Amino acid sequence: MDAGIPKSTCLDKVIFTFFGIASLLGWNALLTELDFFNHFLSDINPFKSFSFMNYVLNISFQFLLLYKKNIFSLFTELMIGIIGSIIFLIVIPMFTMVLGINTIGNKIVTSLLIVLMGFTNACASGGFFGYAGYFPLEMIVMFTAGQGISGIGLNILQYIVIASVNIQDEEQQFIVRAWIFFAFSILILLVCLFFLFYSYKDEYCRYYLTKGNSISDNPEQADTKLLNSLSKENEKTNPINDEKFSVQTLDNENENNNEINEAKIVPNFSYVFKKIWDLDLIACYGYIITFALFPNASIVQNIFSIGEYNSVTIIAIYNGFDTLGRYLVNYMKPTKKLNCVILFGRSVLLFTILFNYYCQERLQTSITITSILIIVYVALLGMTNGIGAAMTFGLASKNAEDNIKEQVGNTIGFFSILGIFIGAVFAFATGAIIDAIKVE
Repeated sequence: MDAGIPKSTCLDKVIFTFFGIASLLGWNALLTELDFFNHFLSDINPFKSFSFMNYVLNISFQFLLLYKKNIFSLFTELMIGIIGSIIFLIVIPMFTMVLGINTIGNKIVTSLLIVLMGFTNACASGGFFGYAGYFPLEMIVMFTAGQGISGIGLNILQYIVIASVNIQDEEQQFIVRAWIFFAFSILILLVCLFFLFYSYKDEYCRYYLTKGNSISDNPEQADTKLLNSLSKENEKTNPINDEKFSVQTLDNENENNNEINEAKIVPNFSYVFKKIWDLDLIACYGYIITFALFPNASIVQNIFSIGEYNSVTIIAIYNGFDTLGRYLVNYMKPTKKLNCVILFGRSVLLFTILFNYYCQERLQTSITITSILIIVYVALLGMTNGIGAAMTFGLASKNAEDNIKEQVGNTIGFFSILGIFIGAVFAFATGAIIDAIKVE
């Protein structure tokens, strides 16, 4: 490491872990508490409908942020993501509880709020991916590990809440558990908000954020700096135009926390995509596999004889091994070839959708043996997802020029979310086919 480059501290690693948690926490919290929403809105089946509602604005707005990067500064985008998540974690369960079980008003209002939360989720996910993109692999691993911890941490919290709250009235029990759970989730988001402000003062974070920005009071000087950074590829020094770049107003904080408007030259989506299109598609396909398979893995959860802990256990196994896989990247040498090998190996798992159906409906083995098979299956799915996600993001950031690292992170984040959506649609379709087979 060069003498002039600040070294990361344990606190920096903690900060990036929390940023990974924050990038998914708002949405993960709602998904973990779907039993609460299903009690009040069983007619619209939140287990299936909520995800599709969320992606309406999540995907469309993430793409808009990629295409028009001058809508928000990075800091503003992150603030919207965190504060918006806190607000929705209060408002959504409140309206769901107050408006009554399966009433028309409850269905309309809650569905609308879930759709609107997609905007907040887009800012949180896209913004933190962009932020992490500025930093070395070490911090990207901590960030992606935080995303895994976001899932497993909420599962553990759910276990604790379920074990601690036992009320005779079922509806009252759902309400008390949900508010305890959401209160702790909001507390974690508040910690993340504090770390966001702190990171803009931290020497290590400021070094990489400043290094990755072409900032100048004079846009022409910023143009020149960006063009010089691209000289390695012998690009012609034509004036910057709207076809490749745009000028963004940047929120930069001084010692008194006042915003200073400065010019930043921002590469557009098509320019960045051409540089990392292969890694974008790998990220997308990796999550397609995961979310095409995981819901189908969970259909066999009734093999476990642990009552209300069934779904939480399946998710916890997946999230635990997913987090472990992300940490393992620190002890590997990431290469595109290794990444493709992992991706190919995971593709084979697509054939296990029929195996899941076979396990549930036809396999005449003991519950213990079947349970072990499913646990191994879910663990393998989670670990390979974690390794692939961290490695893909790390390779994309490592090979990008400093000036486009934020956009690279944004792009990887977008294609990851797109893969989740496509995989969820595929899982929904295959689940419907399996249900049809059962009826026959």
